Amino acid sequence: MPDVEAAVIGPGSLIESGLRPHRWSLRGRLEAVVLDPDGVSLWHYWRAQDRPDRPWVRADPVTDQALGPGVISWSPGASGRSGALVVSVPGVDGPARFRSSGSGPWQRGDPADGRDEPESDPLLSKARTALARHLTGQGKDVRGITVARTSLGGRTQALVDEAGSLFQYHRLGAGAEARWIRLACLRLADPEPFTLEPIESVRIAQVSGETDLQPTPWGEPRPTLSSSVSVSGVLGTDLGVRVEHAGRSFLLCGDTHWHRRPWLSTRDAIAEITPQGPLAGLPGVRFHGSPLKLTGAGLRERVTMREYDVPLDGFSHDGEFYGFFTSNHFAAGQVMGRSVLARAEDPSLPIGPSWRRRPLRFRVLGTFSREAFLNVSVQVVGRQLWIWGSGPYRAGDLSLAVLDLDVAGPALRASRRLRPSDLGVRYWAGQRDGEPVWSAQEAEARPLVAHGAFGELSVRWVPDVERFLLLAGAGPEDPIGPAVTLRTARNPWGPWSPRRRLLDWVTTGMAPDPFSRFIRASLDDPIADRIFGAQAGVTGAAYAPYFFDAAPDGEDLRLRYTLSTWNPYQVVLMQHRLDVATL
Repeated sequence: MPDVEAAVIGPGSLIESGLRPHRWSLRGRLEAVVLDPDGVSLWHYWRAQDRPDRPWVRADPVTDQALGPGVISWSPGASGRSGALVVSVPGVDGPARFRSSGSGPWQRGDPADGRDEPESDPLLSKARTALARHLTGQGKDVRGITVARTSLGGRTQALVDEAGSLFQYHRLGAGAEARWIRLACLRLADPEPFTLEPIESVRIAQVSGETDLQPTPWGEPRPTLSSSVSVSGVLGTDLGVRVEHAGRSFLLCGDTHWHRRPWLSTRDAIAEITPQGPLAGLPGVRFHGSPLKLTGAGLRERVTMREYDVPLDGFSHDGEFYGFFTSNHFAAGQVMGRSVLARAEDPSLPIGPSWRRRPLRFRVLGTFSREAFLNVSVQVVGRQLWIWGSGPYRAGDLSLAVLDLDVAGPALRASRRLRPSDLGVRYWAGQRDGEPVWSAQEAEARPLVAHGAFGELSVRWVPDVERFLLLAGAGPEDPIGPAVTLRTARNPWGPWSPRRRLLDWVTTGMAPDPFSRFIRASLDDPIADRIFGAQAGVTGAAYAPYFFDAAPDGEDLRLRYTLSTWNPYQVVLMQHRLDVATL
């Protein structure tokens, strides 16, 4: 039996090759060979480096008879861009060689090809040691590290086995200023038990867009909750974070595409929720006819408002409306560069569906995080603001911060540039003798759960069940599958319950039945739209589950949440019935 604690990668399991993922790409791919949990199946993975949001791609199996991690190397051809990948794999009869062009099956190679050991490089060895020290200091269970130097700004890249989960890191800076940043997740190996809901979430309406793209058995299309194209000029959008302010409810939406206004590109949108919409028993949604706009005169760093620069959440305090946003996408090689805190210039938040040249402006107060709180979800409880965060895009740990609104109030109302320390933010740094430990340093924040590759997240306090509910998506190669998940806790820091799978968005969202399918399952699927080029020619996916509301219904809790589906590039409203006795 293979050792379940053995590393799935070795020191020579990562390289940069000369293969280009696209003709226009200036950088070669990252190539990795990784053992499956069975300890004998070795797989090839690759990742493009032209954009930080490129995922790791599981390619072809190298062999199913490996006795340990492989060593991968690149054998360039005469042109420098052609060539072959060679993998040396330990076997019963000694190392075996396998060869591939990078886009086809692996074949037995010449024993003279490649190498059995990674190249000896003192600088890479030093980098590996420094990264191991950094991660073990954070309490990570590090089982293996492989490091490679790449053409991506000369940065050192690493793949780390953290208790079976694989994360990519890169190093920024040099000398004493150097720091390691987690970039992406290749595999999430969460050994904690999870449960599958006996009845999965159901889609009850399409929120954005003009007409519901899911067909009806009676042949007549249903309206969306907003009729957003004709009413507000919103072609398609994503996210949909519900925030309460001054007795009203709003939806904050992300990268939005505007009808006949291509110059607005992906500028974000805001909508107001109304008690009754066009569908019986469901609310309506009124999108503002102009996008959100961030302002920040005097800030040292320009605030950006393009893709991945999106609203995260908001809160109301003393008549003012505050929002958290991401900005500076792709900075330092990260998908989301930083999060900022902003205040609405007009706290009345006037929503005008026909107003095409009146953006709702938010004044940026300052940077909130560049590390562990790039995505956030916030909840006011009493006079405290609880802030849950994740760091690198869909690869971060779950962290927690809190600020006292009475203490932070004067700083929030000021016009000067703020830092988290000005607000008195404290970060959860673990527990001692059963009590939470708090730190004023974000670097000392510790994960609330042991395993996770968090991106978008949504946490809300539900008084009816006296619990916090946490909605999130699954990670890459997650044992729970392609899922929307739920955790609950009585305290903001936990302990958080094991995950419950509310929705398998492949099995259910891409179901064969067209009257229940709501995510594009194939390129000829009519349940689709063509909002922009990168989205129009691909299938869909589900992401960003955000809490909408919850209410008791007999012995159940009726939970509703918004969900984005990529294709269609719209927001839908989901419903799930939870047995209160099982919470």
